[in-house]
Amino acid sequence: MNALKITPIALVASLMISNAYGQAAPILDTLTVTGIQDAPATQTTLTGKELNQSRVNTNNTAAMLLNIPGVSMYTNGGVSGLTSIHGLADDRIAVKVDGMDLLSSCPNHMNSPLSYISPSNVASVKVITGLSPVSAGGDSLGGVVSVQSLPPVFANKGETLQQGEVGASYSSNASAIAGNLNITAAGDEFSANYTVDSAKAGNYTAGGNFKPAGNGISPSTVGASKYIATNQQLSLAWKKDNHLVEFKTSYQFVPFEGYSNQRMDMTKNIGAQFNLKYTGQYDWGQLEAQAYNHIVNHQMDDNVGARTNANGTPQMQMPMLTASATNGVNVKGTLPLSETALARMGGLFQTYKLNDWWPAVPGSMGMMGPNTMQNINNGTRDRAGLFGELEQQWTKEWMGLAGLRVEQVASNAGNVQPYSNTNSIGMGMMSMSTDYRRDSNAFNAQQHKQTDYNWDLTALSRYKPDDNQNYEAGYSRKTRSPNLYERYTWSTNSMTSIMNNFVGDGNGYYGNVSLAPEVANTFSFASDWHDANKERWGFKTNPYYTYVSNYIDAVCGSAAYTAPCKANQFNVLQYANQNAQLYGIDLSGFTALGSHPQLGKFQLNAQGSYTRGQNVTAGTNLYNIMPLNGTVGLVQYLGAHWTNTIQGQFVTSKTNVNSVRNEVATGGYSLFALRSSYDDKKYRVNLGIENLFNKLYALPQGGAYLGQGPSMGMNSVPWGVGVAGMGRTFYVSANMKF
Repeated sequence: MNALKITPIALVASLMISNAYGQAAPILDTLTVTGIQDAPATQTTLTGKELNQSRVNTNNTAAMLLNIPGVSMYTNGGVSGLTSIHGLADDRIAVKVDGMDLLSSCPNHMNSPLSYISPSNVASVKVITGLSPVSAGGDSLGGVVSVQSLPPVFANKGETLQQGEVGASYSSNASAIAGNLNITAAGDEFSANYTVDSAKAGNYTAGGNFKPAGNGISPSTVGASKYIATNQQLSLAWKKDNHLVEFKTSYQFVPFEGYSNQRMDMTKNIGAQFNLKYTGQYDWGQLEAQAYNHIVNHQMDDNVGARTNANGTPQMQMPMLTASATNGVNVKGTLPLSETALARMGGLFQTYKLNDWWPAVPGSMGMMGPNTMQNINNGTRDRAGLFGELEQQWTKEWMGLAGLRVEQVASNAGNVQPYSNTNSIGMGMMSMSTDYRRDSNAFNAQQHKQTDYNWDLTALSRYKPDDNQNYEAGYSRKTRSPNLYERYTWSTNSMTSIMNNFVGDGNGYYGNVSLAPEVANTFSFASDWHDANKERWGFKTNPYYTYVSNYIDAVCGSAAYTAPCKANQFNVLQYANQNAQLYGIDLSGFTALGSHPQLGKFQLNAQGSYTRGQNVTAGTNLYNIMPLNGTVGLVQYLGAHWTNTIQGQFVTSKTNVNSVRNEVATGGYSLFALRSSYDDKKYRVNLGIENLFNKLYALPQGGAYLGQGPSMGMNSVPWGVGVAGMGRTFYVSANMKF
């Protein structure tokens, strides 16, 4: 694959920042039905100032959701976090970017769906942490994350419009810089917009005295945490009466992104998207139709950054290549049935093709050659589904929603080939060659095609007795079919299996063709108390319980020839169906503390979340569950433009760890931050200090630290070190509309 160059305009934008935001004026009249109540109590929508605050000091779109109760993040690369909601993460939650269901195309899930949109291009975020309607998505178990890029802007009738926005940011830790540019030209029926952003950061430093085992980097530096990323998007829109057509094409180029909890780093990721959408208002209701295409070329290697052998020399290269193509069509209709009822119905069809191959490495003495290793050969995963949903306002106080979704998910993959399937290699590599032949022959002898017939159900009711309170309770059944890496990775050899790991725990994984779909049954109750105008005080609760049948977890020694698992080290594991349960509660609230003519208004914000996850089949804890955590913030609103915040984040120790994966426990910690922002119609400035007291702490969902030292061998990196969080950071950003 030939190297691609960043365009000149992207290089110019890299001197600016990632905090621009676009105008979001109404495009078409929205469909309204008299009597239908507000959004669910477990839905959080970020727009305006809340959205601007969420993207301060981050180039990772997944990190923008961290102030939402019940939401956490698996630490991945610097721009590629994996969202977790109530203990269900990655593929187990529905993540949509401009309506597209994107998939990770990497054995380490380095290119997560939210990595394909930068924070500066996000116009709105909607997160449902509780029961999600079937119309919000399928092939998932938990909540829903829907991110929309900047919408089209049109001029008034008979006029033209030219506008834009430019921004720049700097963070002291890792010397991170970012920039963005947003330009729009429009008439009253046609609109064109171009956005570009670029971000670059070095390896960040931890707080305190972080001295992990390994070689090649200075103390306190968290190895393999640097990154460079550029995203561009061209948007065209045409509006006529009650019809809107949008076309968006985007291009991502990531020449490098380090992964502190993986044995590989991303040495190239190229993503291209084409997204065509139609929205129309008719006498009978609203029609939405969408067609999209997403092409990914991905490359990993470990001869980069600080990954060196014990003598300080670079490791042997081990290139890993992935290519995928996703094509999808979505159709949805919303029909008012009466003044108090509406129906939603629609369908989807999505095809996904994946090839994952590892070229032979010259001079590897048969360890990685002479053949090309086929990790997944011509993998396919095709979805087809239909849904119907009814929303009814029974009385002024009561409403109900019920929906059913059915899907077919068909997966397949071709036969595979190992690095070596002969004995014509050195004696030291004989056992590895034997492993390859045995595993590839066993995989090729199986029936690879699998077809799942899944169905989802959501039934809930909301009760709003007055303007000061509302409640939501209900049940959902959600189904997710295994992804291609869970089904079709096949090598049990330690060197190759450790490269198939998308949870960052340092272990090796191989697949299971006969995996059954996961089925989650969730019961949820949410309450929301507040003053009539939601301005002086508010308090929300959301307890929940989920039981997952056929939960895809990891087991040890499922094959007779797999080495026995041992404690306090990394092992080779296989995916297997078991049963699990998750339960917990989210709490959040605010109260106005008063005001002063010179000092402004003061408000106290607080939130907390607790999740417990258990494998009831094995009697163990689920992996990577965020421990009890919360934040408390004192906010000052000074005049019309200034907002100042003192915030404390508190996390308890993580001791409920997964014994099968030898998950590393983490200690509790408290972090404090000072933030200030100025925001008016033209300018916005943000500055602050994160981790004020330079606290040393391990990220509870950061996984195992593998960012330095030799990484190819199963236990060449010492077990037992967690990925440290970022130390004290000073940041500043500014952007201007023109």
